[in-house]
Amino acid sequence: MTRQKIETPFLHSTTDAENMCALPVYDFSHPSVMKGFPGHFPTDNCDKNFKPWTELEHGAWRIIKDGANCSARCVKGVRASSKVVVGEWLEPGNVDCEFLEAVCWENGKEVYGYIHTQIKSKSTTSPPSLFPNPPNVFVFTIDSMSFGSAKRSLPNFLNYFQSEFQAVEFPFVNKVGENSKPNGIPLWFGKSISGGTKVSWDEIVPDWNRTEFCDRYLDNETHIFKQFKQYGYTTVQLEDWTQTMIGSSPSCLGFYERPADHTFLPFSAFRTNYGTNITKTHLNGKLCRENHHAVMDHLQQAITAYSDRPLFSWTWLVDIGHDYSNGPYRMDQYLIDYFIKNRQVFDDSFVFFVSDHGFRMGVWSEIGLFERNNPYLGISIPRKYRDDKNGMLEMMRINSKQLQTHFDTRATMLDILMYQSYTNFMDRELIPIPNEKGHSLLRKQPASPRTCGTLPIPKQYCICQVEKYKVLDDSLMTRFGQKVLDHVHELLDQSNFTSICHRYELKEVPSLIEYGYSATWNTYEINVKTKEPSAVHFQTMMAYDPKTETMNFEKVVRLDQYGDTAKCTAKVRLEPLCRCR
Repeated sequence: MTRQKIETPFLHSTTDAENMCALPVYDFSHPSVMKGFPGHFPTDNCDKNFKPWTELEHGAWRIIKDGANCSARCVKGVRASSKVVVGEWLEPGNVDCEFLEAVCWENGKEVYGYIHTQIKSKSTTSPPSLFPNPPNVFVFTIDSMSFGSAKRSLPNFLNYFQSEFQAVEFPFVNKVGENSKPNGIPLWFGKSISGGTKVSWDEIVPDWNRTEFCDRYLDNETHIFKQFKQYGYTTVQLEDWTQTMIGSSPSCLGFYERPADHTFLPFSAFRTNYGTNITKTHLNGKLCRENHHAVMDHLQQAITAYSDRPLFSWTWLVDIGHDYSNGPYRMDQYLIDYFIKNRQVFDDSFVFFVSDHGFRMGVWSEIGLFERNNPYLGISIPRKYRDDKNGMLEMMRINSKQLQTHFDTRATMLDILMYQSYTNFMDRELIPIPNEKGHSLLRKQPASPRTCGTLPIPKQYCICQVEKYKVLDDSLMTRFGQKVLDHVHELLDQSNFTSICHRYELKEVPSLIEYGYSATWNTYEINVKTKEPSAVHFQTMMAYDPKTETMNFEKVVRLDQYGDTAKCTAKVRLEPLCRCR
């Protein structure tokens, strides 16, 4: 077999991946990931002089534009579903709903549509807290944003976040599943739903199977919002997508009741499925306003409404970065302005910027493939804990140099909630948290090596670098490529999808990379493209035993932008192996 050692842009690699993690260091502005950056955005040519014709302030809505013919109607959510109850059209006046659609007409034609939001405190007194003056905890997730992407897209904000809030970045976070749900479930529930094998090929058995995480409601499970609620926090869950990433996506039951005191789901569901035509498009950028502006405005309303009590919020922004790797760039200055406006609040709080995974679609360089598996994480702590005597920042900086997972991020949140208050946030000693896989980033972590052999990380997502070789044997590449397609066809047949999915015909194998994991068996990362009319781009890892000529495959994923091409299997699939007929 002809092969060539890859001259990598990463500085470190190892041949002992089970006991050592060679963490990568590379140029975030490497030419291979800068093509087309920063690109064009929906607000580039927007009307910067536009002012809303209507407003909702202090529980009352009114018409601002002189002579405008406008009405409004309340929108109320139905539990945690994507259904809403839409009220009657109202004249200007008092309203008690959190979401209000305002529409204006000229000569019977819709000329203006806008969804206003407000948050009214659900009680006049603060809920009881188990500890005195617990800190707020704010979590921001920009979907599909790798560490490298964050450094490229949010350079000014991240500099501000570090200089003004002494935030600590964790450049070596490893995702534990392919897409949002298998990474979000560990963050919210502390459970794994994605199996696989470690670098030693030991099996990783997921905590929940599909029946457990998808085919039943999750309300009775222990989740992050319930835990903070039990400790006296008011909880806010904001997401700009109707099919919630952790709950109902792709076709799961999710939550029956709302998991938090306030959610953004009624807004997203109404705008997508119920609003007037002009309202459905009012966040397309032409008015200098997009989905993330509406979400962040609602968070601002929560901050104002609950200034007298501890607040836990999780703001998950899907739209801005899911389909465009450079999408978060347009939030760079916006986040600075937002944090300046709320400087005192965030200075007294724990603030997490935690992504689920890196960008998953498009044409890939070696760095791009690595960044798929390396989500961003940055944390700031309350100002009163930033001194050297406290030691929290120093411990975080030590842990930032080690391999981490979403389980450790969750453990950190639980440490803040349940344990640190006993010692006024001074404890740095290792503690196990019952029923949790991770270890707090505010404390010492176990002394054993933190590798993809010791942590619950499937091998195909491992960011620890090993020696790699590019296979140049066309015959072997073709044979292995066909084996991948045979495996995919077998999976589709087992799911009884043969009649609704195209069969695939091999077009090419763009790359076959051998990983230096073992001298006994060969581990490969393979990319496979298929011919029209069922053109897809598959990727997987496989182990090949040359003595027995047997193969074992990891999860097969698609690198192309598959959109609705797998929609016919949506109710039962998590990864779109099918291209529908």
